[in-house]
Amino acid sequence: MAAPMRFLTCRTCPQICHRILGSVHVQVANYAKAKVPAFKGAKDLTNEKPKGPSVETDAAVLTTHCCGANIYKDGTDPLLQPDEEYPDWLWKLNLGPAKKLDEIEPGTREYFKRLRKENIWAENARRKGKKFSVQAPPARKY
Repeated sequence: MAAPMRFLTCRTCPQICHRILGSVHVQVANYAKAKVPAFKGAKDLTNEKPKGPSVETDAAVLTTHCCGANIYKDGTDPLLQPDEEYPDWLWKLNLGPAKKLDEIEPGTREYFKRLRKENIWAENARRKGKKFSVQAPPARKY
């Protein structure tokens, strides 16, 4: 990366100096400031690793509470409700691997989203110089 350039100008007559000298560039090195020594007794905070959430292992709590859903410091995890309390679409969600393009009904929004995603993957693989194995992109009709 090139060092920044500053214009050398005169305060009293900037127009005259600019006409005579043209634009004079002076290269300036902007080095980082020196570190300020820490006071004695300070911990080295760079060695501390952030703590993650605690993992619940109690089977009774795991079957009655939605562990990890609490967003408050002082709150508790919400209780699980009976299955009838939740909407029907919740039980129809696909939790496995994504459907392939052949498995999706053509003409639906889901189909076109998947088609676009696979075309992006194929184009990225083509630009990178690799072969794309899912399927060849569809022929364009103009």
